[in-house]
Amino acid sequence: MITASNTLCVVPARGGSKGLPRKNTRLLGGKPLIAYTIRAALKSRLGGCLVSTDDAEIAGISREWGADVPFIRPAEYAGDQSTSLSVLLHALRFAEEQQGRAIEHVVFLQPTSPFRQAWHLDEALALYETAGRNSVIGVTSVDEFHPYFMFKRGTDGGLAPLIEMKERPLRRQDLPSFYRINGAIYISRRSYFENIAPDAAIFDWHSCAGYVMEASSSVDINDYLDFQRAELQLQHEMEPN
Repeated sequence: MITASNTLCVVPARGGSKGLPRKNTRLLGGKPLIAYTIRAALKSRLGGCLVSTDDAEIAGISREWGADVPFIRPAEYAGDQSTSLSVLLHALRFAEEQQGRAIEHVVFLQPTSPFRQAWHLDEALALYETAGRNSVIGVTSVDEFHPYFMFKRGTDGGLAPLIEMKERPLRRQDLPSFYRINGAIYISRRSYFENIAPDAAIFDWHSCAGYVMEASSSVDINDYLDFQRAELQLQHEMEPN
């Protein structure tokens, strides 16, 4: 069973961001972007999170909002080529070797998902405990760009359906359900990271369950347009978390 003591919740927050400079400290609805993720973790059954950052300002803001920031991330894990897996493994090693924690489960929360709320985390954790899988990830349904209406383009410019079929549904209500990863929630067993390959995912593809989230909670901010859309959403909905 997941408890605050046997679970490590990591929030990665690098200072450098090319798509949207200083996005983690940028104010969204009057609060730093990273604050939404920290608040969700604090209000969930996890009770908190560890922020991994290479940036002093992000570290200060994260502490102000209640996160644990026990180290400044080394430069070797803070470059453009650094992977999410390398950042997570560094934080995991620190928690186990420096803090003496016995970690059985790992939760990875990207700060670019401000509309993920505490109850989303609690539901995803409950699914993880009952699904009998090594991992649970947040997903949302594919509606606007459905795979049935996607095409491959050949070298001669010709188009071929991405998914071959004899009859293609024309009405939206007849389409089967497809889902995409929304980047909001990743949960995995600690054992999955034993002897893991450097290019592996932070969840187990072969034993994974999807926690379905609504589109409005699946906003993932990577550039200025994403940020503008999030601001508009805040103007028309109740404040998240």
